Amino acid sequence: MKTVLVVLLILAAGAGAWFSGLSGLFGINGQYQDFKEMISYRKTLDKEIRTWTGLRNDMIKNRGLAAEENLSLISNKASVTQQRDEQLSKETELKEEEVQLNADLSKINQQIEELKSKLNDFGVSSVQEIQEKMESLEASNKKLQEDIDQIKSATEVAAKKRAEQASELASRQKEQAEYRAALAKNGEEYSVLSVDPQWGFVVIGAGQGSSIDPNTVLLVTRDGRSIGKLKVTSLEKNQTVADIIKDSVPSGMSIQPGDRVQLLRPRQSAK
Repeated sequence: MKTVLVVLLILAAGAGAWFSGLSGLFGINGQYQDFKEMISYRKTLDKEIRTWTGLRNDMIKNRGLAAEENLSLISNKASVTQQRDEQLSKETELKEEEVQLNADLSKINQQIEELKSKLNDFGVSSVQEIQEKMESLEASNKKLQEDIDQIKSATEVAAKKRAEQASELASRQKEQAEYRAALAKNGEEYSVLSVDPQWGFVVIGAGQGSSIDPNTVLLVTRDGRSIGKLKVTSLEKNQTVADIIKDSVPSGMSIQPGDRVQLLRPRQSAK
């Protein structure tokens, strides 16, 4: 804006001189010369104005760059300060770790000395000797473990066999007890109450609750001699009816009331 005003003033001055010079023909050359000088001055002034304007713009630009650099420096300063603080903290941690490592190293050295003393007590002086002894002990332990496994296996077999034998013995003892009970029951004798020779059956003085059952074969004796066999056909409350087994009575003999009746063979326990 300032440049435009200067140019207008110059143009106005030149125009005034120009029109005033028209008043006389003899003043034309002088005015023309003044006009040329004015134009030259104006060009020089415009150049200076452009130079000044450029300098001002550069200054504004440099001022902005300086502000940016200042902000960058402030940021860098903060970053450097943070890095310095971190470095100081890291140095402190490293010093603490160094102190702890030295303490650990001292403890390890003490343990090494104690281990050496113990090794001397065991009669060894090197790790290799320890390794050899450990291998020897491991071999011995392996052999002992194999022996233990064999003994354990044999013990388990023996225990199983003993259990089987015990179970078999218990079963046999139970069978014997039942057999003895059956023998005791079979030792019971009953009396023949009546005989029907026509129909071939007898009535025995024993019924339900006795050792006689529908499948029982009975033996008839007299004075300790066998005189016949009977097969139960009816088991009643107080008596039993049985058929005389054909051809079981010796020739010339017959079953009579009062003859004794007992089981032909011992009854087996129910299974």
